[in-house]
Amino acid sequence: MREPKSVADLLAYRLLRLSNTFGLYSNRRYRQEFSVTLPEWRVMSIIASCEPTTARDISRVLATDKGWVSLTVEKLRRRGFVIRSSDKQDARRALLNLTKQGRDLHDAILSVARRRQRRLAAALPDGVIDTLTATLDRLQAEADRMLAELDAPDA
Repeated sequence: MREPKSVADLLAYRLLRLSNTFGLYSNRRYRQEFSVTLPEWRVMSIIASCEPTTARDISRVLATDKGWVSLTVEKLRRRGFVIRSSDKQDARRALLNLTKQGRDLHDAILSVARRRQRRLAAALPDGVIDTLTATLDRLQAEADRMLAELDAPDA
């Protein structure tokens, strides 16, 4: 591996730039087509895959701020996409589920995301998508370990 000459050569920079480009595309497309922001979609997608869930759990999955998640959930609730209920085991916890309207919207956006996934996969040589996915999993695991090191008491 050659030594990076500038920040633009760093793996983390390139992954961030790629992620930001995908994010810009998704945000514009979902706003135009569905009147939903990318952050709203991300929260909806986690609720759909983990429901019932909590804002704290969503923030952990997305590795983001719980306050931001709570604000996004409230926007989705006011628009009729999410319903909040009390946890019967712990009344302090609010459980989140998609409404029928939220589920329908989620499924429509997921269809668009799957088409984008197929397009991106088609841009790669045969077999590379599996290698890329495994590589990203390994990089995520290492990034998680790096973050945990910063959070360790003796760090």
